[in-house]
Amino acid sequence: MSFRVPSNLRLILESEARKTGVALNTLVTQIFTRYASWGQFAGRLKLLPVNKDLLREVFQSMPKDKIAEIARKLGETTGREEILFLFQQISPRTVLEYMEVWSSHFDACKHHYDGKTHFYTVHHDVNLNFSIFTKEYVSSMIQSTIPSTVRFEAMSPNALTFSFDLP
Repeated sequence: MSFRVPSNLRLILESEARKTGVALNTLVTQIFTRYASWGQFAGRLKLLPVNKDLLREVFQSMPKDKIAEIARKLGETTGREEILFLFQQISPRTVLEYMEVWSSHFDACKHHYDGKTHFYTVHHDVNLNFSIFTKEYVSSMIQSTIPSTVRFEAMSPNALTFSFDLP
């Protein structure tokens, strides 16, 4: 497969590939992968990129009970609406597909399925209050869609680990 790109864009991509120490083909594959896993949905969901320093400041200054309240509300409403918007139905399969889209925007996320339980580790590097927000958001989104209980194994200022079973 080949693509035609303007020469100025090719020069930018070649320069970036050299800076990062990867082949041009590898860089282009990374760009396509990012678009396929997150970029195509970000525009349709009207998401905005936000600097982590802004997130740190906002979440650090908020009371934990307000963070939890907002997260639960958004998990029950926005999470459900986004699943319906992207997949036109709510089912265990579409919730898992949404989790893949949702988790792909974090620094790192690992998803493991042992045949019964889905395990996620999400690394965000924001702060503990953001972990609290994420915990409440995921819990309420899962409980209001599948429903299933989400178990949190670990939570830190940088990451959280949780699991749930599908009905």
